Amino acid sequence: MSPLSAVLGHASLAALSTGLAALALLLALLQFSGSSRIHNHCHAVQNDGWWVDARALVWQPAGCTLHKYTAADVRTCLAPAGDAASAVISEQIVFIGDSTMRNKYYALARLINPGYMAAANDTKAHSDLSVGWPAIGGPVARFIWDPYLTTPQTHAILSPGSGAGAGAGNASSTRAPKVVVVGSGAWFLRNAEDVGGLQAWRRTVDWLAGRLHAAGHIEHAYVSPVPGVVPALLTPERRRTLTPPAIDTMNAYMAAIDLPVFSAWARMAQGAPQETLDGLHYSAALNDRAVALLLNRVCNPAVVSRGARPPLHTTCCFAYPPPGWYARAAAALTAAAVPLMLLLRRLAKRRVAHALPSADTVRQMAVFGAVLLLMYACDRTPLFAKLHKHFDARVFALLCSLALAAGVAGWAEDPAAGAGFLGRRQTDEWKGWMQIAILVYHLLNASTVAAIYNPVRMLVAMYLFMTGYGHCSFFYAKGDYGLRRLTAVLLRTNVLAVGLAYMMGTSYMDYYFAPLSSAWVLVVWATMRVASARNKDAGWAVWAKLAASAWLMWLVNTLHLWPFGVLERVFGVRWSQREWEFRFGVDIFIVYAGMAVALVRMRHGAQLQAHARWPQMQRWAVVASLAALAWYFWFELTRADKYAYNAWHAYVSPLAVLAFVVLRNATPYLRAHSSSVFRYAGVISLELFIAQFHLFLAADTKAVLVLVHPRLWFVNLAVVSLVFVGMCKLLATASGAISAWLMATPPPPQSSPRQGAGSDIAMAELGHGGDDTSSAARPALDRLASEPPVVLRIIRLLYRLVLHSLAVRWVVGIAVLLAINKHYDD
Repeated sequence: MSPLSAVLGHASLAALSTGLAALALLLALLQFSGSSRIHNHCHAVQNDGWWVDARALVWQPAGCTLHKYTAADVRTCLAPAGDAASAVISEQIVFIGDSTMRNKYYALARLINPGYMAAANDTKAHSDLSVGWPAIGGPVARFIWDPYLTTPQTHAILSPGSGAGAGAGNASSTRAPKVVVVGSGAWFLRNAEDVGGLQAWRRTVDWLAGRLHAAGHIEHAYVSPVPGVVPALLTPERRRTLTPPAIDTMNAYMAAIDLPVFSAWARMAQGAPQETLDGLHYSAALNDRAVALLLNRVCNPAVVSRGARPPLHTTCCFAYPPPGWYARAAAALTAAAVPLMLLLRRLAKRRVAHALPSADTVRQMAVFGAVLLLMYACDRTPLFAKLHKHFDARVFALLCSLALAAGVAGWAEDPAAGAGFLGRRQTDEWKGWMQIAILVYHLLNASTVAAIYNPVRMLVAMYLFMTGYGHCSFFYAKGDYGLRRLTAVLLRTNVLAVGLAYMMGTSYMDYYFAPLSSAWVLVVWATMRVASARNKDAGWAVWAKLAASAWLMWLVNTLHLWPFGVLERVFGVRWSQREWEFRFGVDIFIVYAGMAVALVRMRHGAQLQAHARWPQMQRWAVVASLAALAWYFWFELTRADKYAYNAWHAYVSPLAVLAFVVLRNATPYLRAHSSSVFRYAGVISLELFIAQFHLFLAADTKAVLVLVHPRLWFVNLAVVSLVFVGMCKLLATASGAISAWLMATPPPPQSSPRQGAGSDIAMAELGHGGDDTSSAARPALDRLASEPPVVLRIIRLLYRLVLHSLAVRWVVGIAVLLAINKHYDD
C-alpha cells in the first residue's frame, strides 16, 4: 500500500476526524458565553468585522451571516402592531449629530422610500429631516442636526420619563423612539477655539454616558465612533484640526467609559479609504452597509428570529429555535442505542430476535445518529461561527489546482478486473473529481459566475449519465427487475437525505440529488421492465422503449403532471413543484444518453471492436470529441447569463458528456489507470454531496462552517475538510449497514413435522373418547379455547408480512414517514 493510500485509510482518517470533531466541540463548549448578546453574535455585529472585499464592499461580521434588509423587512421591524396606517406614533429611529449621522439617516431613508432623495427638500445643509412610510404615512426616522448635542430636542429624547421627546411642536409624538443613534466629535475638533475642543467634548460625552445608562425608555441606544479620516484628501483647514491621533483619543475615551459605541462603523471606514472623496465623508454605498449592520443589530430578533424555520440563512443576532422533538428523540435513541438493543436481543424470543439488528448494526446506527447530531450542533446551534461565502477567483484557482495535484499524485494503474471502458474504478474516479469540484464551487459561491456555473451544471448531468448507464447495464445483463435490487439502490441513496430532512427540519427536496437520482432510477427500471423480453431482440424494440419513455417524461414535466398538489393536501408534504420541474427538466435527456451508450456497448460493442476500421473510427471519435468540447465551452461562455444557458443545457449536455467519455477512454493507458484520491472521494460522493449542507457548509449552504477561528480561513478549511471527509466515510458505512438491515428477511422457519404430527394425533385420540361432544365439533372448540384472540392473530399476521415481504415493508415504511410528516410540526 502506498503512503498516500495509508493516509487515506478508513480507520486512520475516521479516528483523526472524530478526534478533531470532539476537540472542536469541547473548545466551543468551553468558550460558549451564557450571554445571548455574545453567543447570538449581536456583539460581533456591533463591534467586530472586516471587509472580505473592500472594492465590492462585502462586509463580514466576526462569526455570523447578515440578513439583507428590504423595505418590507424594515416595516415588519418598525411599524406598530395593528392598523399602521392610522396609528399615531413617534419616530422609530432617530439620528442625532453631524453630517456623518445625516448620511446614515439618508441611507435608511433610501431603503424605506427609494424616491426620498429625489423628493427631499434638503436646501439647508444644517437642518432637521424626517421620512415616513411611502404608502401609509406616519413617521419612521428622523435626523436632528446637533453636532454639539445641546439642542432641546436632543435633551428631551435622552431624558428618562420625557415621553416621546421627538421634539416640541410635533403633535404626533406619543412615545420614545425605539432606536437612537448619536454621533459627535468632528465639530469639536474643527471649532476647538470657539467651543473648548477635547475638554468640552469630554464633558458632553460624560453627560451623554450618564443619560444613556439611565435611558431605560429607549430600547436601542448607540453612539457612533468618530470616523477616521484620510488626511491626504482633507482640505488644509480640516487637515490641521481633524488629526488621526485626536480621533483615536476620542474613540478610546468612549470605549473606556463604556458607551455603547458601534465600533464596526469605524472599522468599515478604516478599511475602505477609497470610499471617500473629501477625506471625511464616506460614500452612500458604505453608509448603506453601515445601516445594514444597524438593522441587523436592531431588527433581527423580530424579523429573522421570531418564528424562524429552516432554511436558516441568517445567524447574526439570531436566536436559534430550540430542538424539536425529532432532534431530542434522535439524541436519546443514539445515547441508548447500544444498551437498549443488547437488552432487547437478550430478552426477545428466538423467533423475534432475528428481526432485531446485530450488535455491529446497532453500533453503525449509533454512529449514524452521532454524526447527525454533530451536524445539528454545527448548523442549528450558536456553538460554531459561520461566515458568508464569497467568490474569489484566485482562491478558486488555487483550490482547484491543489485538488488536481492531489489527483495526479494518486494516479496509478488499475487491476485488470477494475479497468476497461467506464469500469467501476473509472466511474468512481469520475464521481470523485466532480464532487470535489462541486464542493469548491459551493464553498466559494461560484454560482454567481456564469462561466463556472455552466460547467458545474454539466457535472450534475454527468452524474445522471452514469445513473442511466450503470443501471441500464445491470438490468440488460442480469434481467433482474425484482424489488430487492431496486430497494437496495433506493435505500442506499435516501437514508441520509431522509434522516437529515427530519433532523434539520428541512425539506427532502433540499438535498436534491437524492430525489433526482431516485426518480431516474425508477424511470430506468420501469423503462427496462416493461416488455423486458424484447430488450435483447435484434430489432428496434428497445430503442422504441427509450424514445417513448423520454417523450412521456418530457410530457409529464412540461404539462406539470407531478402529483405534488395531492401530496400537500393529503399528507402535508410541501415540496416545490417548480423547483422539481427545473431540476428534472434541465437534465431530462442525459439519462437516456447514458442508457443508449450502455445498450450500444452491450449489444454491439464486440462487433464494433472487430470491425476493420475500428482504429480509424477511434481516431475520428477523438478528434470529434475535442471539437465538441471546444464548441461547448465557446457556447456556454457566449450565453448572456446562466438562465439563458439553462434553456439550452438539456440539449447540449449529451454532446459534451459523450465527448468526455470518448476522451477519457481514448487509449488503453487511460482506460487502465485512475486516481486513487479521486476514487476515494467517488466512493463516498453521495455522502459528500448531502452532508456538505450542514457540515462542510452551514446556514443551509449559504455560509461556511467555522471550527477554528473566523479569521483563519485556510486553516479552518483544512480542519473542516478533514472532519467532513472522515464523517462522510463513517456515514457511508453506517448507511450501508442500516440499508442492509432494513432489507433483511429472516430465514424460513424450520418445520417440526414430528411435533406437529404428535399434536394432531393426540387431538384425534382425544376426540374418540367418551365425551358427549361430537368428533366434528371437538377440534373446533379446542382451537377456539387454545388460539389467541383475533386482534392478536391479526397483529402477528402483519408482523410476519412486514418481516418477510419487501413490498409490504415498502408500504409500511412510506406510511410511517407520511404519518410523521403530517404531525411533524405538532
